[in-house]
Amino acid sequence: MQPTEHAHETNVDRCPLHELRPLQPEFLTRPALLNRRLRDEAPVFQDPESGIYFISRYDDVVAMLKDHATFSSVMNGKSTRAIDSKDPEVRAIMADGYPNVPTMLTQDPPLQRRYRKFVDSAFSPANLKSLEPFMEQTSHALIDAFITRGECEFRSEFAAGLPLRVIASQIGTPVEDLPKLFEWTNTFIANLSMQLNVEGARAVARSVVEYQHYFVERLEERRCKPTDDILSKVVNARFDGELPLNNAECLSMLNQILVAGNETTASTLTEGMWLLINHPDQYELIRRNPSPEMISRFVEELLRVSSSSAHGFRRATQEVIMHGVVIPENAICFARFASANQDDDQFPDAMKFDIMRDNLNDHLAFGKGVHHCLGAALSRRELRIGFRVILQRLENFRLQPGAANPKFAPNALLHGLTALPLAFDVIN
Repeated sequence: MQPTEHAHETNVDRCPLHELRPLQPEFLTRPALLNRRLRDEAPVFQDPESGIYFISRYDDVVAMLKDHATFSSVMNGKSTRAIDSKDPEVRAIMADGYPNVPTMLTQDPPLQRRYRKFVDSAFSPANLKSLEPFMEQTSHALIDAFITRGECEFRSEFAAGLPLRVIASQIGTPVEDLPKLFEWTNTFIANLSMQLNVEGARAVARSVVEYQHYFVERLEERRCKPTDDILSKVVNARFDGELPLNNAECLSMLNQILVAGNETTASTLTEGMWLLINHPDQYELIRRNPSPEMISRFVEELLRVSSSSAHGFRRATQEVIMHGVVIPENAICFARFASANQDDDQFPDAMKFDIMRDNLNDHLAFGKGVHHCLGAALSRRELRIGFRVILQRLENFRLQPGAANPKFAPNALLHGLTALPLAFDVIN
């Protein structure tokens, strides 16, 4: 169980099943108890408010992810995004930008494969291997900035910085624009939360348009003077006589790369430190033996437990009957990755954080099937290197004196701690 859920009393076990609302903030921030009840009693559950069908068991989620013909990633106008709001002001703001185009995560084969091949080379094993020295240098530089204080706000001072700097270097964004990338990433995350009011949706729309205009300028620069970065690849690549990508397609791909290459890894790094604090036995295992194998084991179990991509949305292309529940054609379904990763039928004693469990690599933190995360190998490298450097330089992790337990942000698709006030000792 997530450490913050141990002490939290909830009425999820007492509430009648039909009264449960999975998208309420209390369940988005502390989903483990709800996940367990849905797996046990309602593995296919329709939220009475949103109409979304939640699929919670491991085997069912895997089956969904492997069947893109039945469970499509193309929403056909059905969406959870704030920029699809019917609010006139939101629509007016977005009219100054570019349309949202389905590309990698929001498209099905064969078109999905077309978009992915534009950026495949950026995530090739050879390219990722060449990035390892930069990841290590960046990890050391981030720690150097706070190590003498004996404390830091770990998410903002390390966890967010490492993947952001790495993905910015690959996209081709100058260092001085990192704050803008960070702000826009937060905008995209808010856009996925399904928790925005009208004012929040308007703020998101303004930020999205700002992001679009910024990157269209960069794309035009790369059309004239291409380099070896992702911007140049997406705007200049040609395959088998196909037309080049237009600006809207490029923006959609960059949006997805920014979130997938930044936010999810930042959340996993942050929760990893929180888990080490709360599981001293597991920390001791890797402190005494910080070998590549042990750090890799820690990272895989961390990915399973944290499940920073908590859901994947799909649209039923036809009527489906699952566990006796009729899912109508065009219904929106949420594959609950976090719940699948807590399924005792797949992971015995699943709520236990155990880096020595036998089936570490069975988790669905990066999805499965045609939409298996493009940046999975990049994220794994960042996590392994980041934690290796941390374990080399810091020890005795704990919350700062007087700090309250950290909290998770309410978000329909992503799951991560908002902050982690960390104290530590320096390894001499």
